[in-house]
Amino acid sequence: MIRINLLPGPKGRTAKPQYDVRAQALLGVGVLLVTIAGCWWYSSSLDEVIEARQEEKLAKEKQVVQLKEQVKQVQDFEQKKKLLEDKNRVIDQLESARVGPVKVLDLVSQSIEPLKVWLTNLKLSAENVEVEGKALTNDEVVEFVNNLRRTDFFANINLQESKAAVENKINIYQFKLAFRLKG
Repeated sequence: MIRINLLPGPKGRTAKPQYDVRAQALLGVGVLLVTIAGCWWYSSSLDEVIEARQEEKLAKEKQVVQLKEQVKQVQDFEQKKKLLEDKNRVIDQLESARVGPVKVLDLVSQSIEPLKVWLTNLKLSAENVEVEGKALTNDEVVEFVNNLRRTDFFANINLQESKAAVENKINIYQFKLAFRLKG
């Protein structure tokens, strides 16, 4: 009997094609050169980025120095402004303090002028004024109070005390007034 094998069987090996070693070496050197060139290009691009960032950093540092100088100038200006405002406030206070007592004394003296009244004490504190004095008659004390009311510079005029006394064998009236400055 004859056997027929329909299954493919082992055939002889086919030979692998042989590559040229020089071509492989050339290909390896080419890949190596391309890799080195790529690394060099990437390194140089990173160097450019670093250089650009350093220039940007220097520019920002210069800008910071300029801004610090401007901030210092602004702080100096604000300090000078505050000092001038304080000086102006002190000047205003001094002017109001200077004008206040002078005006009070002027108005009180104008209210006394035609009368036979003289003052022994005048106290001015902030807006309050206390007056002590003497008069020959009680009517002159009342007229003095009425004259003060007519000035429109004083408010809440209060005759606290008016009493008869004798001084150097002359009958007089001692009085105490308290009032406030308007405004």
